[in-house]
Amino acid sequence: MQTATQTSTVSNSQTWASRILSGLPALFLLFDAVGKFAKPAPVVEGTVKLGYPEHLILPIGAVLLVCTILYLIPRTVVLGAILLTGYLGGAVNTHVRMGAGWFPILFPILIGAMLWGGLYLRERRLPALVPLTTKAGAVSAKTFWGSWVLSLLPMPLLFLSAYFKLSSAPLAVEGFTKFGYPPQSLIGIGIVEVLCTVLYLIPQTAVLGAILLTGYLGGAASTHIRVGEPFFIPILFGILLWGGLYLRDERLRSLIPWRK
Repeated sequence: MQTATQTSTVSNSQTWASRILSGLPALFLLFDAVGKFAKPAPVVEGTVKLGYPEHLILPIGAVLLVCTILYLIPRTVVLGAILLTGYLGGAVNTHVRMGAGWFPILFPILIGAMLWGGLYLRERRLPALVPLTTKAGAVSAKTFWGSWVLSLLPMPLLFLSAYFKLSSAPLAVEGFTKFGYPPQSLIGIGIVEVLCTVLYLIPQTAVLGAILLTGYLGGAASTHIRVGEPFFIPILFGILLWGGLYLRDERLRSLIPWRK
């Protein structure tokens, strides 16, 4: 009886902790989305100051609202968490470009950690995937090799992009200058890109690597959106990375696009 009571208490504690961890950032993001729809002067001024044209405020607000709602719906919570990770990666990217200091850079990372932390506490299947992925069930050889083809397709460009950054190649320096990044951020971003990609390629940390790369690619997409360039390549890379994992791990198929 005592054991059953203790188990129930722990379960209830985890439930409330997960609600708090998930609810606080979700409320903040909903408030942020509503602010973008209302477009008060401080929101418009802040967005333009960060380098985004005013006409993007409503689309950005719509994307944020949809992603947050998906996160708040129990059946699509994991999909919502992935999409919000990409969105928050764009926020981190913006503050890095502006040289805004550590707090503005770390705040979106904290929001993302809280979103995943709340989900981690209440979704029993996540601990088998993050931070270390346990061995998945067997799949057919066709599915296995098809999944790795999807996973490996973005790798050459990701590693080449990191190499250009780490070697301070003229092409990378020119691109960073064009997009408004401080030169000293070049090597740091290259290191982050390499670490996230390597984590993805290690089977035991593949899901963690996919989450981190989603944030990184969200930052890349936000850069191209800001300057009015096509942004489909980072999004395509994210789809390929998650698609490869989706095919070879049935546990992900039970969580995305909706929980079963």
